[in-house]
Amino acid sequence: MKKSNELQFAKARDYIYSFINLEKDTSYFSSKLYKLDRMCFLLERFGNPQDTFKVIHLAGSKAKGSTAVFIASVLSAAGIRTGLYTSPHVSSILERIMVNQEHISPGLFISLVEVIKDFIEKTPLGHFPGARKPTFFELMTLMGWLAFKHEQCEYVVLETGLGGRLDATNLVKPLAVVLTPIELEHEAILGSTLEKIALEKCGIMKENTPVFCANQNAPVKEVIINEAARKNAELRFLNEELELLEVRQAIEKTDITFTLKGLSKKKFSLKLLGSFQAENAALAFLALHFLLPTIPDSAFKKGFAEAFLPGRMEVLHIKPLFIVDGAHTPASVKRALICFKKVAKNDGVLLFAAVKGKKIAEMAEILAPHFTTIIISTPGSFRKSEPKATYVVFRKYNRNVYLEKDPHSAFQKALELSQRKLPVFATGSLYFAAEIRKSARKLLI
Repeated sequence: MKKSNELQFAKARDYIYSFINLEKDTSYFSSKLYKLDRMCFLLERFGNPQDTFKVIHLAGSKAKGSTAVFIASVLSAAGIRTGLYTSPHVSSILERIMVNQEHISPGLFISLVEVIKDFIEKTPLGHFPGARKPTFFELMTLMGWLAFKHEQCEYVVLETGLGGRLDATNLVKPLAVVLTPIELEHEAILGSTLEKIALEKCGIMKENTPVFCANQNAPVKEVIINEAARKNAELRFLNEELELLEVRQAIEKTDITFTLKGLSKKKFSLKLLGSFQAENAALAFLALHFLLPTIPDSAFKKGFAEAFLPGRMEVLHIKPLFIVDGAHTPASVKRALICFKKVAKNDGVLLFAAVKGKKIAEMAEILAPHFTTIIISTPGSFRKSEPKATYVVFRKYNRNVYLEKDPHSAFQKALELSQRKLPVFATGSLYFAAEIRKSARKLLI
């Protein structure tokens, strides 16, 4: 990008960032903000672009980004022009809006921001529902629809931002709904029990629209079954369709073998690491097989091999082994740790940073005993964090802990302590993953 274009892009990006961002500060959440009326208003004023596409809509507490990427990558490999909308981004806001596995151009982003800005500035505040301007996520969602229309997409794979029922993405008539594993999360917003959270996620179900669902625990499964029956939606659970699932983990790929009822054995290689990614790929296969049974295995092979999400068990370097993952819940760090230990030959260095409000004590108990050295840092400045308190918690489980608040300095410290021989694992936050990726580009050569 030329310097003038970089300045234009930065100006456009900062304009979008100037709106209330619930990803940055959840204290903004209120019944007045977390509703669909403003999003409905925006879409109507722009001609309801979301009705242009065949949409596959995903919700869940974990794995929805990976599953969405698998689905979109296979559709693209099958020759179908496909849009992909995910959040949050790791290194660039452009990552949120992809077309055929490539993010939209800075030029398109700039032009769409200009169109949106012109509309907002010409619309009196009182015309917006509740006399409130849109949020950052609402504007990004609108931009996604406009970009996909501009790029003449046929399919759009759409990931919810938070929950489902009141999420800004939930103004579509999808071809299918995909539910990934549902856990306790954002209890203050979505509800204090698994059942309440599951009900919010099930809010993306639509009448007579098929639902493809990952393995769930008993209370969640019951909610999903009841909601699907209420919507007269055909429901398929992966664990009830899966007869075989085998995984072989290497440093740069995950080989999977699985069999679904009535189908021959399938073998694929994934660029994304982790045995849990095998289940995500199998869920993507299940949904696409029933929606588009003519998609050949060659498209699945190519799509799965190319599907990629930055900051998800991403190998930044092999010698020394350096892996970064944005896991930020006890369950997700446990899965990431299992994968790391399968490819790392010995204990190494842990780099950890998490935003305020996460279950740091539980993550520390899981991670700390498995590393010779631990470095606690901050996940950048986008969200509030408490590195000193995190340091104290980790010291309860491992005495060899350092506190290095600056992420770049923490990265350098990790390389120093590993002597560029021991494996290094960075985790705790996608925001931290973004900081580590920046440092890696400068220092890991």
